[in-house]
Amino acid sequence: MQTTRQWQTEAIGPEADLKIGEAGIPEVSGTMVRVRTQAVSLNFRDRLVLESGMGLPLQFPFVPASDMAGVVEAVGPDVTRFKAGDRVISTFSPDWIDGRGPGTARTPHYHTRGGIYPGVLSEYTVLSEQWFTLAPSTLDAAEASTLPCAGLTAWFALIECGRLKAGDKVLVQGTGGVALFGLQIAKAHGAEVFITSGSAEKLKRASALGADHLINRHEGDWVEQLYHLTSDYGADHVLEIVGGPHLG
Repeated sequence: MQTTRQWQTEAIGPEADLKIGEAGIPEVSGTMVRVRTQAVSLNFRDRLVLESGMGLPLQFPFVPASDMAGVVEAVGPDVTRFKAGDRVISTFSPDWIDGRGPGTARTPHYHTRGGIYPGVLSEYTVLSEQWFTLAPSTLDAAEASTLPCAGLTAWFALIECGRLKAGDKVLVQGTGGVALFGLQIAKAHGAEVFITSGSAEKLKRASALGADHLINRHEGDWVEQLYHLTSDYGADHVLEIVGGPHLG
């Protein structure tokens, strides 16, 4: 059996010690594809998983991280979505194909990459074609690897659930990964974007990305600032980043 090098840990919390190890990779068969990893992006969630496990039944040795970009090197005889040479990115929730996500508010479905399912810090993976999707041709591997978690979260909130349309007013709270994806997605759909931060430097960078209105939380009540900017209208959509690490 072929082997692949990967980052592994045998524990979480203070005992977590990431080391490069090896694991076997199965032969490509059925609907399986073999993907060579080119780039991996890190999310704050990846740190939380290593620090606490987030209550997930992790399998050890544990391979962290959920977002990657790579190239398909081989496909099984029943694969219909990819061919060798295709550029792909990972999917965060491989068994969520369409419609409402699995699970409920009381019992969320946490079957995601870099958690219950294997992470992506591995040279090669052999998995079902459902675990990947085509990478945008306009992005290089490093750029494309940022999409599966943060990019999809912003898209799902604003487009799939929010049904955002041109002319809508969108309030984006903070300047973390999901927030900045939300800013750019909203602008691409013709929305008017208001963004909050406690940092003048971060607001300047948000302006360069297309934000129409900058709200500094340290310069007064941000809600009142929004009302002032919109003549008391408010916002049609609020992208609230609950528990994010970079709200400043």
